[in-house]
Amino acid sequence: MPAENLQPALGTWEAIDSLRVVRDFSSRPLEPWVVERLLHAGRRTGSSKNQQRWAFIVCRDRAHLAELATLGPWAGHLAGAAVAIALVTPDPAAAKAPLSITWDLGRAAQNMVLAAWELGVGSVPATVYDHDRARDLLGFPADWHCEFILSFGYPSDPAVLVAPKRAGGRRALAELAHEERW
Repeated sequence: MPAENLQPALGTWEAIDSLRVVRDFSSRPLEPWVVERLLHAGRRTGSSKNQQRWAFIVCRDRAHLAELATLGPWAGHLAGAAVAIALVTPDPAAAKAPLSITWDLGRAAQNMVLAAWELGVGSVPATVYDHDRARDLLGFPADWHCEFILSFGYPSDPAVLVAPKRAGGRRALAELAHEERW
């Protein structure tokens, strides 16, 4: 891994607190080791009963990314990404514990996003609305399901990596947190 490509490692809280959604990517490709790091971040995620019920499909081809961008009304950012990673699971509708699949997959996605952020790579999720077409485009088995695809790439504006938080961007903790009971 070339040292000149590494940014200083962020502390966990700093990464969580500074993470920003990036929808506009530069044309610079992601280095293979960066993609591998993202995949390992997902793979290393803890899962319910260590079942690891997920698979990741890496997409880099420009034409393929453009097709994936049509899978949902807010998936257009996939067309400009350097890499998209489709998050595929056994079909939750047929699973005994569908919520644990969703929980585990969310954890894997967040690990990938945080790993990307540490490396100066932006990301944003796309929700898949056209599931049959997603299966056609990605070739996963009939008893599997793809609900989300993550876009990854270097931001077209590197300043987004250090942009300050927007005022009013999150609800106050006092509105969300309760002690013992609501």
